[in-house]
Amino acid sequence: MKRWLILAGFLLVCLTAYNQADVIIPESYAPGNASVARIGEWLPFQNPALLDGVNHPAVSMIIENRFTIRELSTEAASLQIPFHPLKVGLAVSHFGFSTYSEMLVGIAAAHTFDKLLTLGIQVDYYSAYFSGEQGNKGALFAHVGLLSQITSDFYIGFSTFNPTRQKVYYQLITKDIPSVFTLGSCYRFSNQLVWLTQLTKAVNADVQWGTGFEYNPTNVLAIRFGGYGAPFIPTLGAGVQLNQFRINVNFEKHPVLGITSVGGLQYLF
Repeated sequence: MKRWLILAGFLLVCLTAYNQADVIIPESYAPGNASVARIGEWLPFQNPALLDGVNHPAVSMIIENRFTIRELSTEAASLQIPFHPLKVGLAVSHFGFSTYSEMLVGIAAAHTFDKLLTLGIQVDYYSAYFSGEQGNKGALFAHVGLLSQITSDFYIGFSTFNPTRQKVYYQLITKDIPSVFTLGSCYRFSNQLVWLTQLTKAVNADVQWGTGFEYNPTNVLAIRFGGYGAPFIPTLGAGVQLNQFRINVNFEKHPVLGITSVGGLQYLF
């Protein structure tokens, strides 16, 4: 029963508040959802500057299942290629069902100028489908990220998603694409333990915080735990590396809506 109440509520929002300031993108499987400064791996639609930290071509897939309801799932796929002097990436995500869907496509490039400045720029195209009469409508916007290595163990990351506040127009109705600004840090206590923090501010929304730890007891295993937001949402996840494959899972529990799970599979060439 709760499953259909959540789905019905989501559809009602789409029907009656077509100008909602939300875009469905896959969550990170970083601990506490703090991904803006999580070095060593690029995740689609997070901080594009982190793309410069990849050293191998790779393809990846992420599936997020919100509140154990299939209709609220998001799928994403990405490709990363470490050219010289640029690292480039392509990402696409999809959310929705027959009567409503969203798609986000991005092309990213990143370069490190020195340890204090890594710049990443991603061009995103967002489109939404709502009913057969309206069809697909979309907009193009930028996603800019920065990463700075303050010391050998301390990093600061920043990203801005849609800073120009682009919108999607459906005849007389306007749908906002959120403008989101994110600032975070990564501190390595050792090669085994990392602490991540993050502050996220969307225009016309409150600041959201997140923090978490990633512990690597061995070279093939990662354990992640943290939390974010108000009400507080705890997260727990793990990752394993098997030859060229990386497998990651993450779970978070909303106190009212229930469990959201994220699974990721990556192949390194």
